[in-house]
Amino acid sequence: MTAITHESYVNAIAELAISRLPASNTRALLSSIKLVYGAGESGVRGITYYNRWNRGGTSTVPFVEICAFGQESWIQIAGTTLHELGHVAAGFGAGHGRDWKAACETLGLRRVKAAGTEYKLSMLCPDLRESIASLPRPNDGAPVKTLASMGLPGSIVIRPCPAGIGTRGGKSRGVGSGSRLRLWQCSCGCKARVASDTFEATHTPCNTAFTLKG
Repeated sequence: MTAITHESYVNAIAELAISRLPASNTRALLSSIKLVYGAGESGVRGITYYNRWNRGGTSTVPFVEICAFGQESWIQIAGTTLHELGHVAAGFGAGHGRDWKAACETLGLRRVKAAGTEYKLSMLCPDLRESIASLPRPNDGAPVKTLASMGLPGSIVIRPCPAGIGTRGGKSRGVGSGSRLRLWQCSCGCKARVASDTFEATHTPCNTAFTLKG
């Protein structure tokens, strides 16, 4: 039996969605990202880290992780992949707002929510639905994600997608859900909170520039 890994599965889904787009900067960006299937944060389905992967040179691209410990089904994995690609296409600061929803629609994912989406095939555009449904399912195993399996009480609770939290004035998940402040950090670990996506500053003790962390 040919091994179909979760890594190859999420990348096949991304390729199908990206192929629907006309040649553009957005398509080029989506084609350049680092997309992985990993453990992720407990209870989170997917995470997008903007400008966190360097393919060489001075430019960076998003690092997108589809999280094993948030996995529920093959259609949920597919939906989460499109959800995160929507964050990449919409850009940093869009959160789960209008631009993100429009990007998801362009990629073929409809009626998606910021959190708690129950992914179904009917949410995919017909052409993408057929293509994804025909993909071989991953057969490399499944995550062990219940706390009971580790001898602990309770179970892992699915939490909202963290992308966009606090990037729209603290209102992306309701008033008071976040902050306008961005986290910047230097190489020695010194942190600074700045209300801007740009911060040209150097930490004198270690003589390194602050970089955006979130």
